[in-house]
Amino acid sequence: MTHRNTSLLGTFLDSGAPAGSTDYTTLVVIHGLGFHGGNFRKLIPLASQFNARVVVMNRRDYPGSVPFTPKERAEIARLADAPAGTPGAAEATETFMKERGRELYDYLVDLVKCGGVLPAQDQDKKKGGIVLAGWSLGTLWISALLAHVSSFPVTEVDLTKYVRRIVYYDVPYLCLGYPMPDGLYVPLHDAELAPEEWLEHFCKWISAYYSHGDVARDGVSALESRHYLENPSPTTSRMTTEEVAQCKYDAPGNPGGSDNGVVVACITRHGTCASLRKGAFRLRETVSGMDDWRDVEVRYLWCDASTWEMPLGAWTLRKELEEAEKAGEIVRKVEYVRFRGANHFAHWDQPELTLRGLVGNDVELPWL
Repeated sequence: MTHRNTSLLGTFLDSGAPAGSTDYTTLVVIHGLGFHGGNFRKLIPLASQFNARVVVMNRRDYPGSVPFTPKERAEIARLADAPAGTPGAAEATETFMKERGRELYDYLVDLVKCGGVLPAQDQDKKKGGIVLAGWSLGTLWISALLAHVSSFPVTEVDLTKYVRRIVYYDVPYLCLGYPMPDGLYVPLHDAELAPEEWLEHFCKWISAYYSHGDVARDGVSALESRHYLENPSPTTSRMTTEEVAQCKYDAPGNPGGSDNGVVVACITRHGTCASLRKGAFRLRETVSGMDDWRDVEVRYLWCDASTWEMPLGAWTLRKELEEAEKAGEIVRKVEYVRFRGANHFAHWDQPELTLRGLVGNDVELPWL
């Protein structure tokens, strides 16, 4: 079955429901920067093994979705160009990302309305329902949803009866809005890279394998940010030309592209990633008639051979939330899962284990 949605976000791949199953889970995956939903194609033939329907959607400006309008692109460019501290820019960027969270919410509603999505089942909601996973930059859309979901109206579909798990899959440290540490490298800040070199360099850097030390013990000095392992080689360097063409889409990530603008505006300019992180993970007292999805399970799956941002992000968020809870704040309960020996493209190099990490319910995962 192919879902034909009417939302602004497009379904790129859909495995369909497992034959004969009455309690399957619908996994919805959101891609990252430069690599669209085709990057998750190896999960599709494995879906039935995990009693899952796998739906991979593409964000705006990627194949199959509705492109941003000229007005929206102009707003992205304006916010990306506005220096930090520009009056109203932080609020406008937050509003822009709130709209992206609402698009994701509407997509899920539309998915349910079109059929093929089961409600969450069992008393503990361990079967059926929706598992929503964001990967890499796609986690920013997840944070926008969680930070603002209590303000979205419930109409024909009550998503709390369906969404049973949210997965932050290999989140970059900078997408969580933490300050850039001294001495660590990211291609985004590499002034020596020509614009035409940036994306190719970024692809190897982000898909490589790294050997890190113990961040909890030694801090950022334990992290390797430039020199990746020769074996295994970067995932993208092992892809065929055809495979790259099936999952890579440069335009949004290039200078002037929408994703590039979102990264600049949210990460380097206006503190939006930090605002969304706090809104997503730090909860307020409940207000009658508002549901912030605090009962939805949150799983944080991180790959310890990814670039430095992923282990540092996992350690920093965990420490922050533990300290906030000790101080009496209300925070989301998060299950942290460490995928040992995996890089940022685990879904390509180790798709079976990745799918188990996303939709599996067993706590004795092999990478804890």
